[in-house]
Amino acid sequence: MLLIERYLGREILRPAVGVFLFLVVVVLVFYASQLLARAAVEGWPMGMVATMAGLRLGLFLDILIPISVLLGIVIGLGRLQAGHEIIALAAAGAGRRRIIRGLGLWVIVLALVVAALSMFFRPWAYSTIYNLEREMAAELNLERIEPGRFQVGDQQWLIYAEGRSAGGLDQVMVHQRLEDASGMLRARRLDQEDEGNGLVRLIFSGDVRTYRKEHEGGDDLIGQFDRFEVAFQSRPPPEREQLRRAMNTATLFESTDPIEVAELQWRLVSAFSMLVLALAAVAMSRINPRLGQSARVLSATLVATMYYSFLGVLTNWLEQGALGYWPGVFLAPLALLLIVMIRYLLVQRGPGAPL
Repeated sequence: MLLIERYLGREILRPAVGVFLFLVVVVLVFYASQLLARAAVEGWPMGMVATMAGLRLGLFLDILIPISVLLGIVIGLGRLQAGHEIIALAAAGAGRRRIIRGLGLWVIVLALVVAALSMFFRPWAYSTIYNLEREMAAELNLERIEPGRFQVGDQQWLIYAEGRSAGGLDQVMVHQRLEDASGMLRARRLDQEDEGNGLVRLIFSGDVRTYRKEHEGGDDLIGQFDRFEVAFQSRPPPEREQLRRAMNTATLFESTDPIEVAELQWRLVSAFSMLVLALAAVAMSRINPRLGQSARVLSATLVATMYYSFLGVLTNWLEQGALGYWPGVFLAPLALLLIVMIRYLLVQRGPGAPL
């Protein structure tokens, strides 16, 4: 019987591996394309793009693994039914319980992996991503500005330089876009000094001229200087949403704030989602083996989509205080478990399938 359990586990979980690899490639290509677009505009190094794409992919693993197991079990059991292997195994004494036992160990191991990803990897990954984004997107670095090209600083700033020398820029033009007007600054030289804690000092020198242009008027020369300095905080403090995603799990357990409680419950529910979706996959496989695989896969995909959409809605409600702490987001796996139990009872009363 141990050999049968290994065979069942291999035949059923093998499709899950294929589905997982496919989903990983799709998510990785999606985030890589987004980050490459930002890198082209903001001058990010390729190593930074690869790191952030890998971290973004890792944040999706606690969702991709349960979905892959759901689809893999449905596909694997469907193949066994189509080949009448389920009937043969049942005749040999390996019925539903033996099949579930063969899957149970693998599902529990994967549930622990998902729990570790959600509880420990998730806050570390978000903290790393936010730090990288603040350093690369919010911080002005003259070394990232390529002479002869317009460099977008953010939604308001546009920088252009004709050349580079001695760590600074030559023949510089800085354009600032405001709601009712726009400003422009021109100088022969621009240097940068970092004073720590995200404080940056830009030093314009050599025939510095500042202009202001009204949207419905002409250019007005505001001032002309030999040296002009601008100090600003380049690294804004993280927003509250970012803070709670980067908080460690132990700290979230001590919080009573709805936003942080929602984050904690999202992490806790990941392992339960793994178990409940696996049970749902077994229940969905109890169909007529003469039906095609496409119906099974489509149904499983729809279940996964609806489940995680409902889970996201519950998380938003909990953050807004419109949903109580209990059952909170656990309502999603509890509801799916209830549906699975009802379906099992209905099948037991009916003619049923071999599995």
